[in-house]
Amino acid sequence: MLALVAVLLCAPPVGQLLELREGTLTYTVVHKLHEVRGTTRQVEGRALAQPDGTIRVQVRAKVASFDSGNSNRDEHMREATHEPVHPYAEVKGTLSGVNLPLRQMQEATLHATVELNGEKQTQDVPVKLEPAEAGVRATFSFSFSLDAFKVERPELLLIKVDDRATIAGDLRFEAAK
Repeated sequence: MLALVAVLLCAPPVGQLLELREGTLTYTVVHKLHEVRGTTRQVEGRALAQPDGTIRVQVRAKVASFDSGNSNRDEHMREATHEPVHPYAEVKGTLSGVNLPLRQMQEATLHATVELNGEKQTQDVPVKLEPAEAGVRATFSFSFSLDAFKVERPELLLIKVDDRATIAGDLRFEAAK
């Protein structure tokens, strides 16, 4: 009996492990005078696909890796998000009703927890999944409140950027080696 318990405890998780191979994350904030986009390709992530169609996903990026094309603006964004103390922006969540391998494009909702600036918020994120080479391509976009994450909104000419910001992603996952 003890041997059976030991085997069960040491058994690998049932399901297929996927690793993020490549992708981009982009944030967009809007000011009355212009729109700002910062992008990173330094994205880490994994997904665990279960036989019941549930997929647990975790994706993160270093806040310092986002590039808007303006180093002063990027420095201010790192200050506003307290990057030295909270170096990562992260999304963890669960998709349901997704069986791999995908045969065709499928839309799903990621029931997620988003973490930024040391604050966590729940968010439902619509995700478009497509078959891609040896894995899955996931694209998504969602809006969130900077104030909800206690991010001090940057200002230009005494006017703050809008509270509403957007995160968009284009990620490719493949079976882990």
